[in-house]
Amino acid sequence: MSQNSNPLSASEPWNLVADGYAETTMLIFEQFADEAIAASKLKPNSTVLDVACGPGTLALKLAQHAEQVHGIDFSEAMLAVFRNKIEQAGHRNIALHCGDAQTLPYRDTTFDAAFSLFGLMFFPDRQRGFAEIHRTLKPGGSIAITSWAPVDQSPAMQTMFGALRAIKPDLPQPQRSVTTLENPERFKQEMEEAGFRNVEIRKVTKAFPVGDTAEFWESMVKGSAPIQMMKKGLGEALWLEKEKLAMAWLEETLPALKGPLTSDAWLGVGVK
Repeated sequence: MSQNSNPLSASEPWNLVADGYAETTMLIFEQFADEAIAASKLKPNSTVLDVACGPGTLALKLAQHAEQVHGIDFSEAMLAVFRNKIEQAGHRNIALHCGDAQTLPYRDTTFDAAFSLFGLMFFPDRQRGFAEIHRTLKPGGSIAITSWAPVDQSPAMQTMFGALRAIKPDLPQPQRSVTTLENPERFKQEMEEAGFRNVEIRKVTKAFPVGDTAEFWESMVKGSAPIQMMKKGLGEALWLEKEKLAMAWLEETLPALKGPLTSDAWLGVGVK
């Protein structure tokens, strides 16, 4: 699979957003984490892997279901947040590694289950990522991977990109892609090509409440890597002016949505 130029495939955006990401995305990401764990039917003596573990949203939950949890991420800032959470929770069964998950530092047939919560979808070489997970799973081991569905299926994503376009009107409208994991047929194909069996791609929809506009915008800025990249590019002074446009757009848009925002994702499951 060819390399891509997605800036979110690099560690810098995630280092920028690490603290705010952990604080603001937990509410909705926890819901998807619960779905992934339930689909895997873990046994208490399981040894499991969380690929692109970030600040530990999924792995901290896995620690309550498995004997040993290994997490890997290329963002040292994310792992620093995760280590603090491990210490606060008192877990003794989580081991972390900073490195490239496309070249996993684990032996063949190590894990009973493997997960990636909105992480593997950004890999420059997803085929290699899937292959490495397959290599490190035991025969019969399970995999559970989440990836966002197309933006036009997710009011939450549409709202975020709408606010960004208020700041930068020439920002291209997100287009559906048949070559990424937002395409469920491609998702299934890539898992099967890596050697996984009994592959299913399930649609999962979760909702989260929206407070007032200022709080909602603040959480978006804190927790969104694309927004943090835009903020850094504009500089603090220009950003303070531009974000007023986003706030005005949200003030007009949010009341019409009437209720919580939903996000759609795909959950890919299978066995080795």
